[in-house]
Amino acid sequence: TLNKRIYYGLGWADMGTYGNIEYMSLPAEKQNQELLSKMVKGIETYAQQFLNNSKSDGYMVALGNDYVWGSNLSVSNFAREMLLAAKNSDKAEEFEQAAYDQVSYMLGQNSISYSFVTGYGSLSPVHPHHRPSIAGNMPIPGMVVGGPDCGLHDEVAISKLAGKPAAKCYIDNNESYSTNEVAIYWNSPFLYLLSAEISKNK
Repeated sequence: TLNKRIYYGLGWADMGTYGNIEYMSLPAEKQNQELLSKMVKGIETYAQQFLNNSKSDGYMVALGNDYVWGSNLSVSNFAREMLLAAKNSDKAEEFEQAAYDQVSYMLGQNSISYSFVTGYGSLSPVHPHHRPSIAGNMPIPGMVVGGPDCGLHDEVAISKLAGKPAAKCYIDNNESYSTNEVAIYWNSPFLYLLSAEISKNK
């Protein structure tokens, strides 16, 4: 009997899903079917919380109340978890729709109507915490900013966002590193998510 715990996550702190994906892609003869079944069921259970959040949120975002530093990383990663669950679930259509809704959230379907990708949408960040963009006085297009952070982890956020609802704790200010910083590991999961959605709709 397998009693080993299955780990989940696609972030920097919780990375279990990377291992799950690798194991699930192995040839059948190299897989333990009991472990594989446990993994598939566990992934669906894990992703279900994000589906529930998306279905109960007015903007269909999967965060619940988890607007942390780098919340846009979570948005993309939660969508990726739902796409993985969809591969082996009878709720595939629901998971896929919720994943698509996360793309919509990132591109402006949110409580502040911001596209969180520089240079895309009618309202997008023009003052990211990104030194080359600051030096050139113009944001480099295609960068994902961190997004709402209700923890108010920088002085600008504290002075301008205190008292606001969690989903609105974002400011387009290059000194607000906790809401408007850019990072490659925020960009990469969103690029993966876009690629998955584009390839699905070809």
